[in-house]
Amino acid sequence: MEHIFRAYDIRGIFNKELTADTASKIGLAFGTYLGGKGRVLVARDPRTSSVILENAFVSGLASTGCDVFTTGMIPICTANFKTSVGDFDAGAYITASHNPPEYNGVRFRHSDGTGYTGQNEEIRDIFLKGEFHLADWDKIGKITDIDPDETIKEYSDFLLERFEADFGRNLKVVLDPGNGAASLVAPELFRKIGSEVSTINAQPDGTFPGRPSEPNEKNLSELRKAVVDRGADFGAGYDGDGDRVVFVDDRGRAVQTEKIGIIISRDILKKKKGIIIANMECSMIVEKEIEKAGGEIRRVRVGDVFVAEEIKEHNALFAMETSAHYFTPDFYVFDDPMIVSLKLGEILSKADRSLSSMVDEIPSYPKTMKNFNCPDEIKFRVMQKIIDSFKERGYRLDLTDGAKVIFRYGWALLRPSNTTPLIRASVEAENAERLEELLSMVEDEFKTALESTK
Repeated sequence: MEHIFRAYDIRGIFNKELTADTASKIGLAFGTYLGGKGRVLVARDPRTSSVILENAFVSGLASTGCDVFTTGMIPICTANFKTSVGDFDAGAYITASHNPPEYNGVRFRHSDGTGYTGQNEEIRDIFLKGEFHLADWDKIGKITDIDPDETIKEYSDFLLERFEADFGRNLKVVLDPGNGAASLVAPELFRKIGSEVSTINAQPDGTFPGRPSEPNEKNLSELRKAVVDRGADFGAGYDGDGDRVVFVDDRGRAVQTEKIGIIISRDILKKKKGIIIANMECSMIVEKEIEKAGGEIRRVRVGDVFVAEEIKEHNALFAMETSAHYFTPDFYVFDDPMIVSLKLGEILSKADRSLSSMVDEIPSYPKTMKNFNCPDEIKFRVMQKIIDSFKERGYRLDLTDGAKVIFRYGWALLRPSNTTPLIRASVEAENAERLEELLSMVEDEFKTALESTK
């Protein structure tokens, strides 16, 4: 079962890799890690298996002596908020994020709502050893239900207090929660702020009948058309648990994550100068544009939990990931797509120009990704040989997350997959010709390293 434990969550196919029995033991392992004490908030996404897994997980957790508070189906950002403002020692959320509907999993949270990193390995080890702390019958934890509507209201009120006075003109928006947990929050937030709201796939349904859970340009085709047809200022598409958002401009184009990040960073940097965080896969446009606005870019490894740690360390003003996670530390450290949706709305409500015009003034560079098949037993040795080769040739490398090779006219990031026999490559360059040149160079380096390792 070790493979279901990933770098910052647990994830697998329900009733094949992840059963109710497994979830109960994960609850036992989590409770054992917590020492069999403390208050833990638990929530879930709308997947068809989430109720089953939640009940099993909670049973295991309470059996260790932890007091458990369940607040049902709410977006993960709302659960993180409740964990951070309530008197909770930890949190857990049942979800498989943007994965297909047959998947599910568990994400653990600190008392400030941020995710676990290295602690996941400790919980995994407890799970695999099966050495659980079991409380005496009269010292087991209490299980208390918190009305999800109350949790959502507390969260919504917090955000509206920060935004209501700052909006200018009323906006027209189209929202596509993808039949996910964001259905419960996003449309009502924009309505209460005074926007004219149209929705697509806004009924929670764990089979995700409207579109795949992952919000991307292809999956958001209906949203892109609706924004144009309805003359909206912008659209927003969310994933299953409501921690990612992809925006669509008034011309019906899915907007690159970094461009939204730049637009919001510029607004923040007008008031205060400081550090903006971007993960290693983000486009080189972030340095070019944010440094012009007076900000300093700090690159971090891929993964929202790692970004949150860096925000704390560097007191960053804003953070973004290519996977459409956004962080606004002025509110709290963890990522929240509702905040960035409202923030973009606030900027547009005060502007006398469209989102598309803001997007078009930011340069675009061609970027591609390619997976190289590489056996698990040698992929890390192959990776090291690639690193050694680029070093010997005098290229500058950033080893924060995998190996990022910096060229005069672009970059290439190579990362061995933790879960599959692959080395993944992301390449960006100033133009298409340079992109092909860099990709060919990376592919040649991989083939040479692979052959010499076999």
